[in-house]
This record gives sequence, C-alpha cells and structure tokens, in this order.
Amino acid sequence: MKTLTYFMFALCLALSIVLETSSSLKADEKKTIHWLKWELSPEFIRHGEFAGKGFADQFVKFFEEKLPEYNHEMQWVSIRRWHKETLKERRCTPHIWNEFHLDQLAYSKAYMLTPPQMALFHKRHMKQLGPEGTVLSFKRLLEEKFTLLTPTLDPKQVRYPILQKYIEPYTGSERVIEIGTANEIDLRLIERKRGDFTLGYPTVITSQRRDRGLRDNFIGYHLEEHQQYKSIHVSCFGDETGKKVIARINQLMGQEELLYFLSLYEDWNNKDPAFRKAFNERIIDQKSSTNPIGADKVKNGS
Repeated sequence: MKTLTYFMFALCLALSIVLETSSSLKADEKKTIHWLKWELSPEFIRHGEFAGKGFADQFVKFFEEKLPEYNHEMQWVSIRRWHKETLKERRCTPHIWNEFHLDQLAYSKAYMLTPPQMALFHKRHMKQLGPEGTVLSFKRLLEEKFTLLTPTLDPKQVRYPILQKYIEPYTGSERVIEIGTANEIDLRLIERKRGDFTLGYPTVITSQRRDRGLRDNFIGYHLEEHQQYKSIHVSCFGDETGKKVIARINQLMGQEELLYFLSLYEDWNNKDPAFRKAFNERIIDQKSSTNPIGADKVKNGS
C-alpha cells in the first residue's frame, strides 16, 4: 500500500512539473507577426537583383530588428487579398494609408508620405507637352485624346480616387486601356506605343530603370488636379496584440528614425527637394504637435 501511495505521489509530482514547464514555455513563446506585402516596386520587390531592397522592404527589416520580442514572417498578398488577410489576428501592414477598415485596424503615427500621382510619358512627347517641371491638366490630356494605360479598374476598389471622375467618362473606350491586375504599368508598354502615358509616383521611373533596364526615355509630369501628399502608417489588426505592436512602433519614431526612413525613400526618388520639404512639414514638424501626425490625410485620394 505504501508503495502504491508513493507511486501515485511521484506520478502527480511528475505531472505537475510537466504542466508547469509546459505552461512556462507557452508563456515564453514568442508571438508571430505576419507582415503583409505586395509586389510593387520600389516599395516591395520580390524577385530579381533588387529583391528585398525596396524602400518598404527595408522599413520592415527595421521593425523586425527593433521588435525582437516577436517572430516575424512575410506574407505576400494581392491588394484584394490584403482586405481579407488584414482582418486576421497578428496581421500587420508596414506601409499603408490610414483609411481602410478604421473600425477594426490600429494605426501608427505617420512616418512617411506618398507624393501626388504623376503622368508618366515617353520623352517622344516632350516637344508637345513641355520640359521637365511642366504641370499638365489631366482632364485636358484625356480631352486631347492621349491614351491612358492603366491596371484594371475595379469599381469596388477605386484605384485613383482623386482622378477617378476624370477617367470615368472614358472608361471602356479606346482612350483608357486596362491591362492586367498588377499595381503598376510596365513602362516598356509605353515605349512600345501600347498607350501614351500612365499614372504613377515619381519613383516608378527610377525603379523600372533599375530593375528592368529601361533607358532614360521617360519623364513624369505633375498634374493640376492632383497635388496632395498622403500620410503613410503601420497598421495591425486591432486586438490587444496588434495595439501593443503599434504602441511599440510609435515609441520607435524619433526624429533620427524618421530621417532614416526618408533616406531610404530618397534613394528611389532622386532626393526630390519638393518631397523632402513636404516630409519635413508634415512628418518632422508635426511630430511634437498636439495634433495626431497625419491628421492632414485626405480620405479620398491616392
């Protein structure tokens, strides 16, 4: 009987130790952040010589290094897929406007900007349109029968909110040619005269020259109808874990870090002084403001 009692005691003790160890390991187990990325050079570059060297790729690396208490995994998604994945636990997006699923996502303070969209032309049109620095009317370009080449326009997810009203009258006509579901147009299609121009950020020309070997044959024109910069944030699913991640990221956003992010972006936009001026005014100067950084965001615009 004593032997049986001793055996039962030893068994209970062993089980207790196993349970305590298991509980301790579970408590110490790192949670995993799934970073949502999409292929859009030079933000995120998935293949080729510059894979992982996009400016937003490097933002993610910074967050990884500064948040060692978490495991980090990259998850590639399409824009449409992003809307589903972002509403799952432990999903974060490193580079996003703060205007999506506002009731379910937590957003960091602003740390970067996207510049106004530009009309990207082959330089064969310069004689007609003007030299670098010329500001064009987007409305007039379409009226004058220049052909816009664009990724497919999804009516449920407006691609160009500010410019959409000018595009709509021509949608489905030969004036607006929709190609594929990618987030950008390969400028080689413009070079081959598949269309006259496309819309994009100034960084598009630089990135495609680097990763697609384009020659210096393209020029970007600012548009009268689109002069707005938009603030960029980190977003996470808004549960307790997501809010903790966002709080940690906000703690990291000192002036030194913000200027580091700017330098990563400037490597792809030829150190545009207009962008630096906007960044200083809207990000650096507002950092100490009592107003939320990025409060100047435009709800309708891209």
